Amino acid sequence: MVLMQLSNIGKRVLALTIFSQARRQLSDMSSNWALFTNAKQIELYAQFRPRYTEEVFKTIIDYCGETSSDFQLAVDVGCGSGQSTEPLAKHFRRVLGLDVSAMQIAKAPTNIPNCTFKVCKAEDLSSVKTGTADLVTVAQAFHWMDEKKFFAEVDRILKPGGSLIIYGYSTCSLAPKELDDYFQKFYHSVLPEYWTGGRKAVEDNYTCFSIPYEGWKRNDEMSIEKDWSIDEFVGYLGSWSAVNEYNQKNPSGNILEKVQHEFKNINQSANRENNRQTTDLRVTWPVFMLMGHKPK
Repeated sequence: MVLMQLSNIGKRVLALTIFSQARRQLSDMSSNWALFTNAKQIELYAQFRPRYTEEVFKTIIDYCGETSSDFQLAVDVGCGSGQSTEPLAKHFRRVLGLDVSAMQIAKAPTNIPNCTFKVCKAEDLSSVKTGTADLVTVAQAFHWMDEKKFFAEVDRILKPGGSLIIYGYSTCSLAPKELDDYFQKFYHSVLPEYWTGGRKAVEDNYTCFSIPYEGWKRNDEMSIEKDWSIDEFVGYLGSWSAVNEYNQKNPSGNILEKVQHEFKNINQSANRENNRQTTDLRVTWPVFMLMGHKPK
């Protein structure tokens, strides 16, 4: 009887432990998803997130063409508001953009006849028929996904010889150097504890990930460059989840107002010292790309 009671207690403890772990996991997932339901952040995301260059999309299309000439269907998973989806439309008969956030999908373009956008989790691509996709892409979103479940779904929907391309851009650098020095200090000393969802993987150019197809390869030879005003760059920072998390946990003042003020003061001082009149800054993001073909 005593042993039976202890056994029952053990079962209850185990059940409570499992329930606690599941609740904690759900809480973490809800927190991550909430990052994509902040209306102001999504507005800034659509306005200021850098767009990939024509060279990036040419690389994607050329790689896809190595094993397929069909170009019927491209599926862009984690598409956000469509910045990475729209350029595929001129190369494929149909393009499907999928994102977990309904608010992001609501910002996607509606005037591209062969582009369709849907709310969908990366781990459940049941809206795509088996063996129908020539290309699956993920731009700057893979670190949010369940790797094993996503790869299983990709393998299901890709045609034999179809391509999976996962790509993104790492932490930017600035010119003039005086502004980059301040930005790097802000990035590395203020924000680290406020990042969620695998930011370290982005900083490391996704070197911690691989594609589960033999012969897959990387491309680290491209970059994105923008000439922005200080105000535009601060707008871009406002699209970062870590900045929004910081402001929520430190409601006494908006951190971006301080950054903007410091940027302008530093730039004015540097202009005087170097006898120049620079008002814009050059922003450079290193681009990384992982590419693999499903075996035929």
